[in-house]
Amino acid sequence: MVKIVVINGSPRKNGATAKLLNKMIEHLVNMQNVEVEYIHISDYSLEPCSGCMSCYRTSVCCLKDNVEEINKKVSEAHGLIIGSPTYSSSMPGSLKTFIDRGHFVLEQSLIGKYTFALSTYEIAGGDNVIKELKTLYQYSGGIMSGSYACKLPFNASPFADGRVERTIISKTNKFYRAIVGKKSKSMFNAIINFVALHIVMKPQVLKRPQQYKAVIDRWRLLDIVKRQ
Repeated sequence: MVKIVVINGSPRKNGATAKLLNKMIEHLVNMQNVEVEYIHISDYSLEPCSGCMSCYRTSVCCLKDNVEEINKKVSEAHGLIIGSPTYSSSMPGSLKTFIDRGHFVLEQSLIGKYTFALSTYEIAGGDNVIKELKTLYQYSGGIMSGSYACKLPFNASPFADGRVERTIISKTNKFYRAIVGKKSKSMFNAIINFVALHIVMKPQVLKRPQQYKAVIDRWRLLDIVKRQ
């Protein structure tokens, strides 16, 4: 069974971002052996990251809300799709809060997972959101498997123009084929992840093994560092 987590990062549960994600889900669930978990970030009251770094020692966030529940769903998935509207040329604060607390980068939580980035925007900045999501995916070990920045008038139906529906279905097909075909990372994707992990993060983490105990334990499981 192929498990895919789809996250709507918009505060609007029925906005354009949600409609595009639902079109992807509608198409995916008609494919063979696909199970989709759909998450609205707006359903959760997530506290902002306090910067205490205790998760790097213990592997779990000290703030007691639903973030670890979402993290577990992501950890069990083969694929991850995040959709976001564009607010001030970036993603909404609610989605950024989840990403800040999602154990993504240092823990390399997206290794082996196929990822897709979706943004909607009215005037400009949609490509900035795609870039932010791609950076998250690449730094976290994910396999980039598609993206789509969709320009739409405010409150317009994304499917008023038939080209949008054709595009989202085509990109969904490619995403699915990447998963079932076990597509490898592109060379660029692999280089970005290698530099982020081995050149930037690894030397700093290994200097402070007590502070980053849970991260190092995770790296041992992934054979990033030698097991003891």
